[in-house]
Amino acid sequence: MIVRTLRKQKGWTQDQLASFSGLNVRTIQRIEHTDNASIESLKSLAAVFEISTDDLQQELNMDNTSQTAHTTNKNDQHLTENEDIKIRDNAIWLNTSKKAG
Repeated sequence: MIVRTLRKQKGWTQDQLASFSGLNVRTIQRIEHTDNASIESLKSLAAVFEISTDDLQQELNMDNTSQTAHTTNKNDQHLTENEDIKIRDNAIWLNTSKKAG
């Protein structure tokens, strides 16, 4: 539930978080409900929440201790260069928007 908590602390809707992170709203809903996320999703969320991927993963793991462990496909553990650029651009846009608003 850490993603929901972080999102609410920012005052964002699930739609806004999806837009900022480049993830699908359904992905946000699933992560908030199950606390399971791919490495790509973790990197996107960590960027918009301005925390490290390790910290976010650790929080998710602590929230997830009573649930069944989620296995991630090894092919999903690396971002493509384009995905990495999209995450960075979304994080830059978010930081710029905060300063302007």
